[in-house]
Amino acid sequence: MKKVYLLLPVFAVQFVFAQDSQRYYSGTFFNEKKKPQNFLKIFNKNTGVYELTDEKGYAIIAAKEYDTLVWNNGKNIEVVRGVYELKYLLERQISKETVKDINSNDYESLLEKPINDQFSIENSYDSLRKNSNRSFSAVRKLKLKSDSLYKIKSQPRKYLVFNGSFSTSLDIKNRNRIPQTQSRYVQGRSENGSLVWKGPETNEMFSFGPDISSLGFNGQTYEYDVNGQLVGLSNAISPAKAYSNNLFKTTVGYSNQLNLNAIIKNGGYNDDIRLSFTIGQQKDQMYFVDQYDIVNSFKTKFSTKILKFDVNAGFNYEENKATNTNRIGLFNRAYQNSLLTPVSFSNQQNAYLSNGLQRSYSLYADNPYFLFDNKNKYNYTDNIRQFNFDVSKNWDDFKLNISQSYDNQDIMHLDVYKPSTNGFINGLYNRRDQKNEFYNSNILTTYETRDHDLKNKFSLNHILNDRKVSINHSSNRNYIYQRTSQDYIFNYNLDYDDYDDIEFGVNVGNSFYTSNTSSKNAYWLPKANGYFTFKNLFNNYGSKLQLLGAYTQLAAEPEIAKSYSSYATTRFSAQNFHQYFPLNEVETFKNLSNITIKEWKTGFKLMLNRKIDLSAEYFNRRIYDDIFPVFEGQNLVLKNLADHTYKGYEVNFNYDRIISNQNFSLSSRASFFKYRDIVDRVNSGYNNLIISGFNDIYKRLSEGQVLGAVMGSYFERNAEGKVIIDDYGYLVKASGMKLIADPTPDFVMKFSHNLTYKMFALDINWEWKKGGQLWNGTQAVLDYYGRSQTSADERNIRNYVFEGVNSNGNVNQTPVDFYNPNQSVAENRWSRYGFLGVAENYVEKADYIRINDITLSAYFDIGKLRRALGVSFYVNNIFLWQANSGVDSNQNFYDFDNSRGLDFFNLPSFKTYGCTVSFKF
Repeated sequence: MKKVYLLLPVFAVQFVFAQDSQRYYSGTFFNEKKKPQNFLKIFNKNTGVYELTDEKGYAIIAAKEYDTLVWNNGKNIEVVRGVYELKYLLERQISKETVKDINSNDYESLLEKPINDQFSIENSYDSLRKNSNRSFSAVRKLKLKSDSLYKIKSQPRKYLVFNGSFSTSLDIKNRNRIPQTQSRYVQGRSENGSLVWKGPETNEMFSFGPDISSLGFNGQTYEYDVNGQLVGLSNAISPAKAYSNNLFKTTVGYSNQLNLNAIIKNGGYNDDIRLSFTIGQQKDQMYFVDQYDIVNSFKTKFSTKILKFDVNAGFNYEENKATNTNRIGLFNRAYQNSLLTPVSFSNQQNAYLSNGLQRSYSLYADNPYFLFDNKNKYNYTDNIRQFNFDVSKNWDDFKLNISQSYDNQDIMHLDVYKPSTNGFINGLYNRRDQKNEFYNSNILTTYETRDHDLKNKFSLNHILNDRKVSINHSSNRNYIYQRTSQDYIFNYNLDYDDYDDIEFGVNVGNSFYTSNTSSKNAYWLPKANGYFTFKNLFNNYGSKLQLLGAYTQLAAEPEIAKSYSSYATTRFSAQNFHQYFPLNEVETFKNLSNITIKEWKTGFKLMLNRKIDLSAEYFNRRIYDDIFPVFEGQNLVLKNLADHTYKGYEVNFNYDRIISNQNFSLSSRASFFKYRDIVDRVNSGYNNLIISGFNDIYKRLSEGQVLGAVMGSYFERNAEGKVIIDDYGYLVKASGMKLIADPTPDFVMKFSHNLTYKMFALDINWEWKKGGQLWNGTQAVLDYYGRSQTSADERNIRNYVFEGVNSNGNVNQTPVDFYNPNQSVAENRWSRYGFLGVAENYVEKADYIRINDITLSAYFDIGKLRRALGVSFYVNNIFLWQANSGVDSNQNFYDFDNSRGLDFFNLPSFKTYGCTVSFKF
């Protein structure tokens, strides 16, 4: 027994060495061109041993787990995972096969009786049927070589596929809310203590006449009314009726689009050649009488591969025709006159008098039907022809893309005011032709390297833009603009992803910008941005936190195809705006400094359970030498005038699949947005410049103020802020103007919800805007002429005492009548302050809650095509609550830029009810 104990140490040593026997790592190793190569030296940095690869790049080297192998002079590194005994690696290199039985026909004939195979080639009668096999179409040629041998040649693996889609939609439109107008008091005013109706032949503009219920028609021939003139009810043959001069109606539009694709496929899913055609037509009816536009479009695209280059080419054609546009404010003019037309006059009865001139309620007013009566079917046409071509190719890590495009656009506006139009008694005709020719070239090269978790990408981008614009007015005012600009953009991008814990990336670069219209080129436009991501937070796979930051510097110039002619509104007062007719274009776009934009932003994004996303971003954008239009004499010019800072923050929250199962899912998204745009500096001599509006109510450019704050008239106050009352008991209108409104909202929140149930989907999008102000000039003018509902409800108020103090500082005790027939009409509550009243009195909140759109969709499987038939029902702007008494506060002043916050007969928004049906084939 003792001898056995003496041998135990020997057994233990043998056991330890057996557990730590030498192991090896094997693999195929590649050279710097990523190809297997013989005699590559593979070096184990941990043990110092090395091996050479064979002719196939294969090598076996002694190693342990997590040893580091290097080759190609250290340029390639690999950490060892998976080592085995040498015997196992060598055996794995030898292919193993089972021993097969050696048989012969003679041997088989001795074992069993031969079976007669009726389907054998020997027994066949050499016939084939087309439906004998589903792969029959792959056989191109079948040839008999001997008694028992056939040779089959296969068809090329290319085939032609046709598919496409068709969609059609129908829209029903109606206007949203408009200001309330009264339907009680007729055209006229007070005379000698009595309210008197004054007909259109008197050119009366006010609706401060008698109550229509006290009047009737005399039935005599009267060119302005088929029912006759208005007289006292006791002398009438029929009671008077209030006419509705509503200019709006419910309209129906449609859209059709057909898409066809012809594809030559090579084998599986690769396209050798793809050719597509798309044709469409759309008719968009405005909510005004007989106002519409028609768009016809044709698009074709061709793509293929030539010499391993991906080639794409396309041609687009679009034709747009419209009865009228709003370039000269035609729609606003018609809308204004429809609201101001007295209840005792009907615009619809006739647009013309017997002498061929306009029939309207006053020489100083227009009949909307007269304005819309066109000699030409279309006063606007727009033809666009676009060609594009691009080619791209990948060489391993190197990529090249070249894109070219050319646009040719012809735009024609025919602006006509017929004789007897208010402000243009002899009429005015102007044809404006604009031709745009745009050429764009974009060359992008990228080089990308990847090493395990690290990726590097270098890119160089060259962009060339050549733009030519010519504008010709029939009034012999012609303008020609041309700009050639180039961008050179260099970027370096680094991304690291360990697929477990962290991920980060950095992008840096610089750009050059050169242009023949800029007074100075820009050669230093750097940018840098980065992100850092923490993965698998709280040990929860798919949850991560990402931190973001970016800085960007850009150079920009004003778009030369854009018209600044609408700036001419600033040369008119609101009361004389009927004389507006834009003929001046910008003289030149040359010799301007670039607009320099420097923006930095930072934020984060939190993702939880692959369902919840929360992101927030703060941004600060400084704009230097921004460009604004001004008049120098009769010439409209552009100037670098101001610096301003646009900053704010945005928060987004997304909860995907709140409820989710096989048939039902619910998702929601919310966003919060807040911003301010403050003017930092204005060039000397241009502080308080009008940037839009009229010369007696406008948005201005003022240092230290919000860009586009509204300036207007106001009530005079004493040092304590109390309103001053005059000797007649009315509030005193101060001389001059001051800032009265800031259109910037406190915040805007948007919400979207998506619900799906089997084949059905419901989408709802709505928003809430809080804060911001606007000037309601529409209400001011309706009050002035006595057409507003307010002026009708309150004109009989007597002995009203306004709150305030008189010039001596004493509390006001003087009573007033809002409308006293014994006084001139110009002295009543609403007319005494002039056409616009006191602007401060018409500042209203711009808050609103709106449901932007609701869409219910259903998709059906047709035959072998999944979700081939789609049907959608939608409504837009179906609900709108707003704090102001006018139209939608999102509507722009005469559809002009930089005009939010001014409402002077702004067109109402519209509700849309529609249905779309689409089918894939």
